Amino acid sequence: MTRAALQCWIDPKGVAAVLSIAFHLVTIKPLYPEFDDAFDAGGDPEVVELAPLDLEQELSVCLVCGTELGGSDLFQRIRVCPQCGFHYNISARSRIAALVDPGTFEESHRWITSIDPLVFSPRVSYQVRVLNDQERTGLSEAAVTGIARIGGARCAIIAIDFGFLGGSMGLVVGEKVARMFELAARHRLPVITFATSGGARLQEGVLSLTQMAKTVVAARTLRERGIPLISVLANPSSGQILSSFASMSDIRIGEPGAHIAFASLGALREIEESEDVGDHANAEAMLNYGHLDMVISRDKQRDQLSVLLGLFDRHVKDDARTRRRGSRYRPGRQDAWESVRLSRRADRPTASAYIPRLFRNFVELHGDRSGADDEGVKIGLGYLGVYPVMVVAQERIRSDEEASQEDDRSIESFTERFGYAELGRGGIGVTGFRKARRAAVMANDFRLPLVVLVDTPGPKLGIGQELNGLASEIAETINVMLGIETPVVSVVIGEGGSEAALAFSVADRMMMMENSIYTPISPEAGAATELRDRARAPEVARSLRLTSYDALEMGIADLIIAEPDGGANADPARAAIMLKRELISEVSQLRRRHRRVLARHRRKRFRHIGEYGPEFRAAVRSELNTWRAAVRAQMRRVFGSGDGIGDEERDGGRSDGV
Repeated sequence: MTRAALQCWIDPKGVAAVLSIAFHLVTIKPLYPEFDDAFDAGGDPEVVELAPLDLEQELSVCLVCGTELGGSDLFQRIRVCPQCGFHYNISARSRIAALVDPGTFEESHRWITSIDPLVFSPRVSYQVRVLNDQERTGLSEAAVTGIARIGGARCAIIAIDFGFLGGSMGLVVGEKVARMFELAARHRLPVITFATSGGARLQEGVLSLTQMAKTVVAARTLRERGIPLISVLANPSSGQILSSFASMSDIRIGEPGAHIAFASLGALREIEESEDVGDHANAEAMLNYGHLDMVISRDKQRDQLSVLLGLFDRHVKDDARTRRRGSRYRPGRQDAWESVRLSRRADRPTASAYIPRLFRNFVELHGDRSGADDEGVKIGLGYLGVYPVMVVAQERIRSDEEASQEDDRSIESFTERFGYAELGRGGIGVTGFRKARRAAVMANDFRLPLVVLVDTPGPKLGIGQELNGLASEIAETINVMLGIETPVVSVVIGEGGSEAALAFSVADRMMMMENSIYTPISPEAGAATELRDRARAPEVARSLRLTSYDALEMGIADLIIAEPDGGANADPARAAIMLKRELISEVSQLRRRHRRVLARHRRKRFRHIGEYGPEFRAAVRSELNTWRAAVRAQMRRVFGSGDGIGDEERDGGRSDGV
């Protein structure tokens, strides 16, 4: 089939003339006609006109709550009930007009129109149905594409209109979507799609089905060039559009109560043999299961999209001053057990306390895209000073008992008692590692610096975690963190426990708050293993060398961030200011380095960690001194303390006789 058979290119005046002739030659009816027995007999069917279906009909009262809608500006503008918030169907053009900056939308590919590739007419001509919806909606097809500005940021827009053959994707919709993706890739414009589709364009057969692959190919072009794709899923979002380009998006936004599922609501009810399936396939359910990043009402979408477009803007003026190495803070040696206690304080600032103080316009993202969302890991986008960054933060989940305690001496945490993370209380599970990996890949794709806040007793343990591949997820997270070609800065803000802390702290710069700890095992578990007595945990803590001072001395940490007197819990705002200043300085330095050089040096750093550094030389020196002392002691026992031996000892063992 030639390209000419798939689409027609006519200038606007020509199209108007063609449509004018078509309207005179074909009887256009508002809906699909009914037929009499003449159809089965092979005669010409008698067309019976039905009442038109107006998806944007004027409503006097809300069909859900009964509220008067006549004087509501919110309903007239974006068709949302001001009382119950129910989102009624809105046309593609009305949606675009409500979201973009006034007068900025320039429509593209408008005059591509459908033909009838299969001559599909078991009851009524497909061409008649297309012309019918063209007359009713004023659209040439179900997709409206173009370029506009939202909050001043230029972007590409693709809006699907459910009123045109149920928003189904045929040859023309697939072609328009693919061409818009390619146009956006050439001009490096972020893309926003608005999807509302009820299924397949069966009148075009398997040709309609192949449009899924066509649009995915085009969407891959955006991903390969680091151009963001944002999808807004309205009611309903199902079938081929949801399972193709809409699910290829980097950020997915759902409208409240929208049906978002591959199968239609009717099909799910039939399969499940229950009418009560709507709450299991709506936007809120998909958010809980990690398939959406957020659910936002229609009246707030413009502001949220404007913020997201700004965060993906790469044109950042780098005006931060680089601090001299000599001005960095270096504390004295701390008591290890006191550091353990301070890092675990119930009132110590967590990631949730730091994020709003560190990152402006923070937009939290949700889900691992595999069916879950771990609340122990927060990911999102925000501004660190002038720099847009990707944030990954481990969030300690405290029990009500811990949160109500002000005196940390009366708290015996699960980690203190058992030495590992209790399920649901601060540990990082399989979903958390997947979620963090998703954020790291996004940071790499869009060349955003990655800032990681570490605060966890360790990975979650349990049979369920093991069957879901806990060990594999930890290994893969380390692998991804080593490979991403973007600046990575990691900060231990509290307790950096075992493998969960390590996987999140594989970075170009690893920093620690002054009273934080970094340890392969909790002191309690170490005492139980080595000394058979958990009460001797303070002794093991000192032997583990887990303080920030020790990590800096061993070359594991690059920088210690000072805390206010009494610890970060005494003045969280001041602690955040100190942390933010160092983060901006480090990100500013790393952004000046080439992406590939960063990744190569990061891998080299961890390949040779512990080798030939100050710690290695100190260990060799200590070993040599121990060996020399042992040799001297043995010589005294064998030869006695004669003058010859004394002379050799005074010469440091360098005489000819030794």
